[in-house]
Amino acid sequence: MLEQKIYSLKDVVTKTSYTTKDIRHFVRAELIPSIGKTEKNPRFDEFDLQWIRTIRHLQHCHMTDDEIRRYASLYAAGTSTIPERKKMLDAKRQELEAEIYDLQAGLDFISYRQEYYDRIRHCDIDGAAQILLESDMCMF
Repeated sequence: MLEQKIYSLKDVVTKTSYTTKDIRHFVRAELIPSIGKTEKNPRFDEFDLQWIRTIRHLQHCHMTDDEIRRYASLYAAGTSTIPERKKMLDAKRQELEAEIYDLQAGLDFISYRQEYYDRIRHCDIDGAAQILLESDMCMF
């Protein structure tokens, strides 16, 4: 039987690029299912490392600590919670898609304005640039 590799907090920091403060926060906030929040010198295994990487992805999805803790607790409860975990991810997906839509609208507006100002700068018809500027607030 292969021996399970155990990692110290320092090892985890090196392997994950999180800070010691971050990892201690994850432990205290009970975001790592297999480690109790009161452990002063927690030891981590490969599962914990993978879970810490999962936390990074969940954070990129704008999940709060409470949401991650709930997700971790559902994970620890087993496969019967897969539908609920999927529902959580579906809700987060909808939030992210709405945010992406809003961000894209902002980028589209900026692109439109940049092109508009380029047209004004390159306008070589007398008075046309001033007319374009005066109608600036009516655009888009």
